[in-house]
Amino acid sequence: MKSNTQLVLTEGYQDSEIQFIINQIEAFNHSTAPTAQESGPLNLILKDEDGHILGGVLGRCYRYALYINVLWISEQLRGQGYGSKLLEEMESISRARGCKLVHLDTWDFQALDFYKKHGFEVFGTLEGFPEGFKRYFLRKSL
Repeated sequence: MKSNTQLVLTEGYQDSEIQFIINQIEAFNHSTAPTAQESGPLNLILKDEDGHILGGVLGRCYRYALYINVLWISEQLRGQGYGSKLLEEMESISRARGCKLVHLDTWDFQALDFYKKHGFEVFGTLEGFPEGFKRYFLRKSL
């Protein structure tokens, strides 16, 4: 590091600064381990006839994998198969985009059994996060 370089720790930043950092790591990753697959978001939103959001699944395709960040269904629709339909549609779309793997994480108080029912396997566990709970990391080959 240059002697005149300053370290600035801040919670205040511009979105463009965050995007710059993301672009830099993506450029490094691509130059080190190139891939032909385009990266990009993959999101499905579940709405009622009035346009109210009742659920959704948010993810990103990258390097022949789908990462699911969030899958949420409103309490009134849980247990009626909407989560399964969203997950199956995400898998279908990501397969068509060339993905061969899907991965995600969930806590033990969320949907571990749901994902296992859909063929996911646990490949890692983080104990005591948050205190008294476990966070599970799951994967599934497509």
